[in-house]
Amino acid sequence: MLRLASIALLLASPSVAVGQDAVAEPDYEGWTSEDWRSAAQEDVREAYAHFIQNHPGLHDPQNPDFPSQLAKARVRGLEAASLAQDRYGYARALAAFSAVLSDGHALVIDPWATAGTGEPEWPGFVALWRDDALYVRTIDPDDPAHGARITSCDGMPIREFLLDRLSLYSFRPGEAGQWWARPSQLFYAHTGVTRAQPKSCRFVNADGSDEVHDLNWRALSESENTFRRNAMYGDAEPIALTQPREGIFFIGLQDFRPDADGVAEYENLYADVEARRGELLSARALVLDLRRNNGGSSRWSERLAQLLWGKASFEARSHASPEVQWRSSPDNIAHMEQVAARLREEGDAELASWVDRLTAGMRRSNEGGEPLFAQSVIGSPTPNERPEWQSSDPTTDFETPVYVITSGNCASACLDALDFCTLYPNVRFIGAPTSADSTYMDARVAHLSSGPGEVVIPVKVYVGRNRGWGEIYEPDIVMTDLDWSTQNFLDWIERDLSGI
Repeated sequence: MLRLASIALLLASPSVAVGQDAVAEPDYEGWTSEDWRSAAQEDVREAYAHFIQNHPGLHDPQNPDFPSQLAKARVRGLEAASLAQDRYGYARALAAFSAVLSDGHALVIDPWATAGTGEPEWPGFVALWRDDALYVRTIDPDDPAHGARITSCDGMPIREFLLDRLSLYSFRPGEAGQWWARPSQLFYAHTGVTRAQPKSCRFVNADGSDEVHDLNWRALSESENTFRRNAMYGDAEPIALTQPREGIFFIGLQDFRPDADGVAEYENLYADVEARRGELLSARALVLDLRRNNGGSSRWSERLAQLLWGKASFEARSHASPEVQWRSSPDNIAHMEQVAARLREEGDAELASWVDRLTAGMRRSNEGGEPLFAQSVIGSPTPNERPEWQSSDPTTDFETPVYVITSGNCASACLDALDFCTLYPNVRFIGAPTSADSTYMDARVAHLSSGPGEVVIPVKVYVGRNRGWGEIYEPDIVMTDLDWSTQNFLDWIERDLSGI
C-alpha cells in the first residue's frame, strides 16, 4: 500500500526557516532602484516559467483552475514589481506572486530579505497570538508588560499590520494555524533584514491602560534566545519515550526531518515502544508531542502508529491511500537523479534504487509526451509484507487515551501524522489549530537569475487524498495560555483526564 509522503525525498521548503537563522547572501551593494525593479520583473516572469514547466498543477484534473490562478499570480507579482525601488520592494513583488498561490510548497521568495545576515535582535519580549489577539510574553512574569495586548504597530491596526508585513514570510491568512505560528516572526530579526519589523506598537495593559512605545531592538543573549524559542514553540523534547508523571507517558515527535542521530533516536524509540507496549496499554494516557514539527517524512509517524495500534488494524483502517503522480519535466527528472545520488552517498541503496525506477518512469512519460507519471506503476518505496486486502481486521487492543499536542506550524507530514491519529477514537488533540496543505507536495528549490530570489516548486500531486486542499485540524482542547511548556500541557491533560 502506498502511504502519504512515504519518504522525504526532496528539499525542505525554505519557508520553514524564514526568520530563524541568518544566512550568507550574494553582494547587492550598489544596486539602484532601477536594478531592483528590473530584477523583480524578470524574476517574477522567470518564476512563472518555472511553474509552467514543472508544477504538476498545470495537468491536474482535480484543479482545472490552476493555470488561471498561476496567471493571476504573475499579474499580481508584476504589478508589485513595477513599484519596487529597493530590496524591500523586490521581496514584496515575489511575495505578491506567492500570496495568490497560497501554498506552503509553492513559493517565490527572497530568503535573505526575512533572514538577514547579522546578529539576532528582539524588542525584549515575544509576541504570541491567542484568542484572535496578539499578546506580550516576557521572561519575568511579574513584568508589567507581561500579558499586555498589542493593538496596533507602526500606526496600523494589528490585524492589518500582520497581513501587510507577514506577506514577506509567505503568510497564508486563510489557515487558522498560521495566525498562531507566524506573528512572532515579526518580533525577531537579524541585522540586515528588510524593514518588515515594527518600530513602535500600542499596548493595552491588564488594567486597561493604553500606551504607545517605541520598540527597543537589541541583541539577544543566549538565554534570551532560548526563552524566545521556547515561548514560540514550546519545550524542545527529545525523540524518546518518557514517563514525566505517574501513569502518563510522553513521546517527542518534533522532527520528521531527522539527521543521522535523529534516525538512531527513532529506532531506539520504536524498540522502546515495542518493549514497553504492555505498560502503554494500562497507562493513564500517552502524549504525542508535535510542537515544532513542520513536516518532513510521514514514515516516522506511520511506523509509530503501527506499533501502538497494531499493524493489521492500522493497515485495515488506512487502506484508502491516494494515487501519487509526478510531474515528468526535465528539471524535475534531473532533480530526482540528484536525490538518488544523495541517497547512495548516505548509504540507502535500496531507496536510491526505488528513486531510480521512479526517475526512469518519469523519463519515459516525458519522452512519450505525458506530463504526469503515476507512482503506482512502480509501487511503494516501502512495500508492505501483506497486500492491503488481507489486512481486514480493524480492531485494536490499544485504547489508552492519547493526547496529541498540535501547533500552528503543523503542516505537510505533520498533518499526515494527524491523519493517522484520526483513525482511532481514543485520540484527542490539544494545542492550536494547524496550518494546511494543498495536494501538491515534495518541493524542490531553484535560484532565480536576476536577483536573490528563489522559487519553490512541488514535484508531485496527490489524487484522491481524504484530507482536502486547505483543510486544517482544530484541537479538541484549545491551549490559550501564553505558557506552552510541557509541564503546563501535562497540567491541562491531567485536568481533562479528571473531567475538570
